Amino acid sequence: VQAVKSMINTKLDRKDVKDPSPDLKLGPGGIREIEFFVQTQQIILGGRNPSLRVSGTLDALKALAELGSVTPTAKCELREAYDTLRQIEHRIQMINDDQTHRLPYSENKRAGVAALSGYSDLDAFDAMILETRLCVHEHYNSLFADESRKRKAAHERNLVFVGVDDDPRTIETLEDLGFSEPTGLTERVRTWHRGRTLATRTARGRELLTALLPDMLVAMSRTGQPDEAFRRFARFFEGLRSGVQTLSMLVASSDLMDDLVTTLALAPRIGSELASRPNLLEALVDFKGRTGAPEIEPEADFEAAINLVRRWHGERAFLIGHRLLHGQIAACDAASEWSDLADNTVMMMAGVAERETIRRYGDAPGRWCIAGLGKFGGQEMTAGSDLDLLVIYNAEDPPEAQTWFTRFTQRLITALSAETGEGVLYEVDMRLRPSGRSGPVATSLSAFNVYHQKSAWTWEHMALTRLRVVAGDQALATQVHKDATRHIISTGERKTRTSNILDMRARLIREKPHRGDWDIKMRPGGLVDLEFIIQHGLLTEPVSITLPLSIQNSIELLFEAGSLTAEQAEILSQAHVFMSAIQQVQRVALGADLETEDPPESLIDRLCRATSSHDLCELKQFLERHCSSVSDLFSKKVGRLPTES
Repeated sequence: VQAVKSMINTKLDRKDVKDPSPDLKLGPGGIREIEFFVQTQQIILGGRNPSLRVSGTLDALKALAELGSVTPTAKCELREAYDTLRQIEHRIQMINDDQTHRLPYSENKRAGVAALSGYSDLDAFDAMILETRLCVHEHYNSLFADESRKRKAAHERNLVFVGVDDDPRTIETLEDLGFSEPTGLTERVRTWHRGRTLATRTARGRELLTALLPDMLVAMSRTGQPDEAFRRFARFFEGLRSGVQTLSMLVASSDLMDDLVTTLALAPRIGSELASRPNLLEALVDFKGRTGAPEIEPEADFEAAINLVRRWHGERAFLIGHRLLHGQIAACDAASEWSDLADNTVMMMAGVAERETIRRYGDAPGRWCIAGLGKFGGQEMTAGSDLDLLVIYNAEDPPEAQTWFTRFTQRLITALSAETGEGVLYEVDMRLRPSGRSGPVATSLSAFNVYHQKSAWTWEHMALTRLRVVAGDQALATQVHKDATRHIISTGERKTRTSNILDMRARLIREKPHRGDWDIKMRPGGLVDLEFIIQHGLLTEPVSITLPLSIQNSIELLFEAGSLTAEQAEILSQAHVFMSAIQQVQRVALGADLETEDPPESLIDRLCRATSSHDLCELKQFLERHCSSVSDLFSKKVGRLPTES
């Protein structure tokens, strides 16, 4: 739209907003700018806001104001300007029955238009026209970036990437900005300008790249690691399937461009996701109204419904990760944000799967519920966490029910984990069901209870301490929580359970050794050891348990039961908060690709901020202190591992 408006400007004889003989339709501050102001936002926001799909300019302006995308002041001023300019346009055309939109240059003729408009004073009329157009132009400019400013900046900064040989002043400028390999950078940019990446196959894509690069490179310089920032931007840029829409958004918003550079420097995981789904950037532009879950029409087919949820989930997950990285939500609050997102997603997908199963095979032959285990059950989710799920049903006709609920569960798994154009939502893990990997994916309540009463291993009872029903029949959910609690506290002898827990921890050390000090989960004294201490206490001490339980709830219960002293409870609580904060930032930035050495410099500030550490040295000291305390407590409360004997 900005490009179209620029083309219109080049066709006009006079482009100055203070021109005494302006084109009231196409000139600066004219009717077309009001229309573009409105229509552009309709195009951007109308896909998910049906109220904006109206044809009248003023109707659309009203709808935008009601949505909160246009301020009440802007709405009133633009509506008044639109009415004024339209009325004067009509009066110009009345004089000679001429299809023109330009005020006469002659003062005598313009005075005639002023008189038709109720003005006896030409100066007052001209002042009113100028004030109206300046108001419109100001609102228009607030929405659109001035691309000429970008080109001017490129000239002033001596950044030239055309031709065959490097421009000496460009190399000098890049060195001043902190880039250590400017020659390699310029060669890579030249390949983009030659159309050797999908984003710059078109002339418009190359034009937008030229407008964007100067400010982009300065933003990279501000990260403190310009070479790494450029490398990650290049990976993102070369992964785009097309570039005009994404580049236009970045050119139009310097804040969005700065945000992208910073995010890519901090989080290669997010960069990879954005390269395959650049439309997620729209979530940053249009943050308002994105918190609520989508409404799924009852008659929507299975594929359409799950894709609607997938799009919503993708935007929400991106926004949570982005806000965590940029300090807009505290690391200690991120777990509940991720867990709430997973809860809502599972509930919506379960509803869709149930409707589809009913449509194909008739009503459900009983009641069902879906329980979360692990981090999902304990509401400790991070970016990229798996969903540990258990589907439990209760029915009078077991064979018929098994078939129906198996079909239901298979559709649920497909909705949650199948890869589509919207990406993969979650890896779904159902190995904690009584039948393990080999049996049916849905479990009857009776089979669940028989298994955990007679056959379950200690590690499976440990898993039950994190069980939480997230969807389905509430009465059945209450029963499942009661039954699981009974199995935790009444099944198994203390000495045997302790021995099994030690054996399991030793097995994890052999099969999944930690990958360095920053492997917060598996390192000695890390989150696994901390959770084992708590689960050992819940399984072996006389504790009054009521599911569901979080880690912090469990620590409080063990303290109240006398299993932990106040000092020990404080050690576990503080260590859990500290290490969880590190893990939250790690997972959103790096995913599972943990660094074996120190974190990247771009992440150190975020990790320090998340843990209230002054610098990396203090962060390391705090981490060692917490892990050492947890290790000592593990030996005292659970025992020494066989490998330590």
